[in-house]
Amino acid sequence: MGTDSFVLAGILPQISGGLGQTVSATGQAITVFSLTYGVTAPFLAAFTGRLPRKPLMAFALAVFVAANLASAAAPTLALLLVARVVAGLGAALYTPNASAAAATLAGPAHRGRALAAILGGLTVGTVLGVPVGTWIGQSLSWQASLIFVACVGAVALVGLLTVLPALPLPPAVPLRARFAVLAHARVVAIVGFMLLESAAAIMVYTYIADVLDDTVHAHGTTLTLLLLVWGLGGAVGAFGSGRLTDRWGADRTLTVAVGLLIVTLAAFAVSSSLPLAFVVMALNGAAGWAVSTPNNHRLTELVPHLPSVVISFNSSGIYLGQAIGAGLGGVLLGAIPATRLCYVGAGIAVVAAVLHLLIARRPATSPAPGVHT
Repeated sequence: MGTDSFVLAGILPQISGGLGQTVSATGQAITVFSLTYGVTAPFLAAFTGRLPRKPLMAFALAVFVAANLASAAAPTLALLLVARVVAGLGAALYTPNASAAAATLAGPAHRGRALAAILGGLTVGTVLGVPVGTWIGQSLSWQASLIFVACVGAVALVGLLTVLPALPLPPAVPLRARFAVLAHARVVAIVGFMLLESAAAIMVYTYIADVLDDTVHAHGTTLTLLLLVWGLGGAVGAFGSGRLTDRWGADRTLTVAVGLLIVTLAAFAVSSSLPLAFVVMALNGAAGWAVSTPNNHRLTELVPHLPSVVISFNSSGIYLGQAIGAGLGGVLLGAIPATRLCYVGAGIAVVAAVLHLLIARRPATSPAPGVHT
């Protein structure tokens, strides 16, 4: 899933050429995947709340694999978008359950590291899968990249069925009780911060091939290496953020991460040398991937008895933000140079930082509704 979420950004030019569409139009394949995830994750969590966890997660992975094969076989952009919607449904059903399962198995004392392990799994997919998928797409075809994703997903499915123990069924939480959590302004603010941060980061990353082509003329092997460095930085940020959250606390960790994100997004536009581009890619990957774990941590602290509920809302914030960022970036790309998107993304990240500081300065005085459900 880490590969699938980001590999399209590296092969957008190949997809647009193969389907006879503009890069801006093809970028909406990322938008619909993210939008589907963001909108459906809370509802899927509610509707499947009484189903055993392990079979449910296996089914979600199977849907995800089938959808990627369908994406590879799509002869038109319209059919590709439909397949990406189905892939988004599989991801929306799987990822929040995986995070909640990790938090349950680890216990409160190691919740930060457990959540980081799930996010770290996504970054490992990004570190290894995105450069390989991009290279495959540029060397063979964009369809081959998606077949590669499906094969990796099939391996993950076998691993899940073989290794994952049976998980306790979480308490059933009605849909009304789930959305009652959103009556707490602090929960809404924390999810809103995640949405803004995600929109800022993905706006630039979706069209990073165009940005790097404009600044350092990166393509082919050079682009693959830059994406690899971004993923390596993301792995450091994802795994490191769990330890920093357990040691520093969520608010301080987030302050560092979002500050670094602002600086690196703006730096993309002026990174005219290849060595500098590599440094900025690494730091940007670390900053972007360091946010989700501490944000999940402060949500589960606020609503400790409904971790899967608040994690699903945080996931929705991430993917709705990605949908907004990719969609808005595609619209703007038709009117401004790709490097200008970097400044727009940095501006959105500044708004996210302001919201974060407001949240951090106003500690919670009462638990969110539904804590004792």
